[in-house]
Amino acid sequence: MHRDYDNRNRGARGITNSVIDRGVRFSQTEVMVTHDALLAELQLWVTGGRVTQKEVADELGIPPPRVNEILKHKRRIQQAEMPVLAQFLGLSANPESNVRKIKRIGRVPAGELRQALVDTADTLDVSADLPRDVFALEIDGESMNRLAPYGADVIVDPNDKSLFSGDLYVVGDDEGQFTFKQFLQDPARLVPLSDDPSHKDIPVGTAPINIIGRVVSLSIGANHLRKMVRSRS
Repeated sequence: MHRDYDNRNRGARGITNSVIDRGVRFSQTEVMVTHDALLAELQLWVTGGRVTQKEVADELGIPPPRVNEILKHKRRIQQAEMPVLAQFLGLSANPESNVRKIKRIGRVPAGELRQALVDTADTLDVSADLPRDVFALEIDGESMNRLAPYGADVIVDPNDKSLFSGDLYVVGDDEGQFTFKQFLQDPARLVPLSDDPSHKDIPVGTAPINIIGRVVSLSIGANHLRKMVRSRS
């Protein structure tokens, strides 16, 4: 049975040719500079489980009990702590700032499905215009090297899981294995973008898959860019 995964309003937008958004569909990053705004955002992150009090304390360089006092309105966020906390929460105390930090939560294969998502303490600087909940994964493999070489980072939006033909996704299976690929339709499949012909398409529909999220951006270091240029020259 034919299954149409790409259910967007084609007349309004059409099929996306690339997942690297020049203008991200929506920005959830607001410029907040007041103490009360920072405190309200911090409370949302902590109560929502997005960050722990210890992680906040480590970022600010203070003992965890001080963070608890802040949340209970027993201690104010100090002036020197405000820009650090604003950056950590994806906000900005500087209206000119367009960069924020996100977590790099592990590595993802750009090859066969295999277990590779691991917790790390790394962070990555990205555009402040990216959706709030994005995270980074370092690419492990060469099956997407025409677009994203080994060691580059993919920025994943876990709230964007609809399959659109031509877009890039991190997907998993019921066994907890993951991969990074392009999704194409007719037939539905996950496609490598590699100079190595040994990397093959992965059919979609023969077994359940879990969409971890759509890739909304790539971060490629200067060394990786130079390697890509040399390999194509």
